[in-house]
Amino acid sequence: MIAFYWLLLAILLTSYWLALNHAKRNSVGLTPLLGWLVGVGYFLIVPLVVLTLHGGFKQPAVYDVNGSWDEINLANRIFFRPYLMIWLSLMLTCLVALLSDSNHSQDGVVVTGVIVRRRLERAIVVTIMLSVADWLATIWLQGGLSQFLVSHWYTRNVDLTDRFGGAFIFYTHLSLANQMVFTGAAALYASAGLKERNMRWGFTGLIWLFLVIEMVMSGNRIFLALYLLAFVTSCWLYRRRKIMAALLLVSPAVILIFSLWASIRSNLSQISDSAATQALESDIAEGAVTRVMDVTEGSAAMLLMHMMNDFGTKFAYLHGGTYARLLTAFPPGLYPNRPKNFASVAAELYEPGETTSLGSTALGEAYGNFGFAGILVMPLFTWGATRCRRFFSRAAEPHGLMSAVSFVMFLSFMVFPFDQNVTTGILALLIILALKLEKDPDLPAQGFPRPLTLGEDSV
Repeated sequence: MIAFYWLLLAILLTSYWLALNHAKRNSVGLTPLLGWLVGVGYFLIVPLVVLTLHGGFKQPAVYDVNGSWDEINLANRIFFRPYLMIWLSLMLTCLVALLSDSNHSQDGVVVTGVIVRRRLERAIVVTIMLSVADWLATIWLQGGLSQFLVSHWYTRNVDLTDRFGGAFIFYTHLSLANQMVFTGAAALYASAGLKERNMRWGFTGLIWLFLVIEMVMSGNRIFLALYLLAFVTSCWLYRRRKIMAALLLVSPAVILIFSLWASIRSNLSQISDSAATQALESDIAEGAVTRVMDVTEGSAAMLLMHMMNDFGTKFAYLHGGTYARLLTAFPPGLYPNRPKNFASVAAELYEPGETTSLGSTALGEAYGNFGFAGILVMPLFTWGATRCRRFFSRAAEPHGLMSAVSFVMFLSFMVFPFDQNVTTGILALLIILALKLEKDPDLPAQGFPRPLTLGEDSV
């Protein structure tokens, strides 16, 4: 049986590599399709590779996960059907990406140049200032710095929502949207620097520092992870082999830090105790596999396989309920009986009584709603990403920042619930338009070097 899993995996990896390279050849910088494929690879295919090569995985006891979904054992035949459905959905996703039309004209999309750099620096500074104001407001609402430090990173927003209702929900949407704009702008800034071989490390260092502080303040590592994925993608696009080699060398340390952060973020006042617990209770023999699964949100892929066995038998299908939730997003608070998003539904089913949410990838939400037909949702997302790419490339005015934000949005579809991700993405694009972050009236129309497009010499 394991040999058959390896055969399926080999076919999948070959197909994915062909699809990814096809997207690369037909992408002008960071595009929605490229973001979607990178997200699929990192958050689903990599955990699937680990599960296949390792024969399964059991979550360490220190994670205190409900025993109903804490283990995948591919020697058990009950996991063959979920594995095959995941494989089929991924193969269809790769096929749609391969059949996407080539973008030979390149349609004048601006990806670099002095004007873009100046606009991006302005956009990054504006979004940083908005985030700092958000941090100060959160600390004040929590009752001061000491209360903020001892509060749980996840439940602090739950408590504030109970206090302020729909107004705070809208505020959190805006905060996430601002963070998405920052991440997209930072990713595009890095991409332009890597293309031009002029990274401007001083300003880039400011971006990195902000991302680390944001991770500490919010407790959420996802936006730092999304930025790093965009950075690596740009290195691959522009063949920056030395930087990729350096990233490979430091990757074990980055993986370790990301893994440890998950265990210490719940109470920043007890960092040393939490870190010690994690180090002592982790299984040394399984350490590398555990950390790779943790840093790629591999638990979501594990939960996905269990859902494919449970929905339709143990649990009823949701029949599109969590997708329809998008229709009641605005105005916030107007729909008191609004259905919960899929991450909250999954937590109620698999971690009852806990105040948390559980990711299960985009395929998990699709299957929980539509059953076997849900395997078509990821190919549909792939088609949608190709349409977005064509829109940005053929627009009357170049939308480099919007394209980069869409790269981040499609990348995060594998992590966030559908309605939350779409709502955040729409608000992010509205922030760009409202603050005119793609336009800088202080810059003269002439007098700067002509921006380059893909295919021109950037060295």
